[in-house]
Amino acid sequence: MRKPAIKRKKKTLGELLFIIGMLVIPMAHLLVFWLYKNIDSILLAFQTPALSGGTDWGFENFITLFKEFTLPDSNILGALKNTFIFFFADLFITFPLAILISYFIYKRIPGFRAFRVIFYLPCIIAATVTGTLFKYIIAGNGPVAQILAVSGMEMPALFANSDYALKTILFYTIFFGLGGNLVLLSGALNQVDKSVLDSANIDGANRFQELIYMIIPLMWPTLSTILTFMFVGLFGASGPILLFTQGAYGTQTLSYWIFHQVYYGSTYYYPAAVGLFFTFIGAPIALVMRWLLAKGVDDVAG
Repeated sequence: MRKPAIKRKKKTLGELLFIIGMLVIPMAHLLVFWLYKNIDSILLAFQTPALSGGTDWGFENFITLFKEFTLPDSNILGALKNTFIFFFADLFITFPLAILISYFIYKRIPGFRAFRVIFYLPCIIAATVTGTLFKYIIAGNGPVAQILAVSGMEMPALFANSDYALKTILFYTIFFGLGGNLVLLSGALNQVDKSVLDSANIDGANRFQELIYMIIPLMWPTLSTILTFMFVGLFGASGPILLFTQGAYGTQTLSYWIFHQVYYGSTYYYPAAVGLFFTFIGAPIALVMRWLLAKGVDDVAG
């Protein structure tokens, strides 16, 4: 016997107005702060100031960029190098450390509650506060300098020295970047079926084998999402450069270079071209990595 068709309830005028009202703000935000901003940036990339006033259209900004790639003292190449340093530090140091720490907290090692607070605390404190506190601790008259002075050692100026500035910011970003990943990874670990781990332990799997062959595959959807976002922000990888060094002493990254050019520069045209160029490079990389990581999720699910 054929089932009767379910009649859909017609939305009242009040319901329609409520839905429209809820969508107005996000749609306006999308149109103004994403669509208009990006279209305007693309147009700016093909413009240069004209001598007679106004602007000329062409590829002059991109020609200038390609010429700068050939210069031995290119600011963009130096900024790009530092950007890759921050990205690979996040990919190969911060991310694996976050997985290990999340696993140890999940296994409830002695003192796991204290470690959880230590690593979570920077996530709930404003970055400006933690950065200022860190800057004070390692300052020339800070606690670390006073401890070293007792032993007859002198504290170097870490943020005012090309040999230490970038390394110090890297240490800060690695240590204080663990907390954000821990929140996501701990949530993924709590969804792991403990009966699967119990069966692995019965079969004689040790902690390392459990992590590599059981935990990571079961967490792969979350891990792949984090990795995808990392590759999406490949050319935006950076640290608190503005707070610590303002790009001095060899710490400038690509994102800070663009910010500095826009904030302190006289025109937006060249920075817009640089941003558009690296977007065209970064977008295919992000899409390919997304496809590869999604394929890994399908393999795990299968």
